[in-house]
Amino acid sequence: MADLPSERVTPSPPFTYSGMDVFGHFIIKDGRKELKRWGLIFTCLASRAIHLETVNALTTDSFINALRRFISRKGKVRELRSVEDTNFIGARNELLAALKELNRKSTSTFDYRIATG
Repeated sequence: MADLPSERVTPSPPFTYSGMDVFGHFIIKDGRKELKRWGLIFTCLASRAIHLETVNALTTDSFINALRRFISRKGKVRELRSVEDTNFIGARNELLAALKELNRKSTSTFDYRIATG
């Protein structure tokens, strides 16, 4: 059996190294309307703890909103792994574009790394 990746065995706060995936769809009722909703599961790679968020649509904007809620509750994430879904790829592209617009001098003390795969 191969050695575990370093992010699985390095002591760190929960959800510092996380994985995520989308599951569902679920039909919910809002009054007389039936709506589709999806689940977004975040897993801590070290402790295997989970965090669930709901997603209103499989769009980049819905995913970024769920990611913002996750980060506001669990704290900063050093590495986030996922499958190559189109909404994840779109979000990665938007976040990388926003990162390029940041003032590099004021953010030079932070380590940014967006992982894929």
